[in-house]
Amino acid sequence: MSQCQFTVAGAGDGDGCTFRSTIGAIKLSVEGTVGAVVFEKAIYNGSALANLPAKTIAFTVVAGKTDLAVTYAFSDPVGGAGNLIEECQHTKVCGISAKERSAVYHICA
Repeated sequence: MSQCQFTVAGAGDGDGCTFRSTIGAIKLSVEGTVGAVVFEKAIYNGSALANLPAKTIAFTVVAGKTDLAVTYAFSDPVGGAGNLIEECQHTKVCGISAKERSAVYHICA
């Protein structure tokens, strides 16, 4: 398996980063814990990612501070929940919920 790239940024860092990453290709997936979940829409660094909706997205992290904006679709639109997973070693990045279907993650590399 490939080496993981994402780490959760410290809240006290003061730079507004959600995640820290190395530069390069990354693959993220979603896994439902209450119902099913997919990426409905995803935009990385201003470019829409293709082939959505899907359970997995892939993009190349570039240098600097960039944004990944996602909208999730849950089979249970009220109580749905799941995890955002980095595919490297099936590593949980963060929890996701139907209560907050859209998120913008700030990635610093």
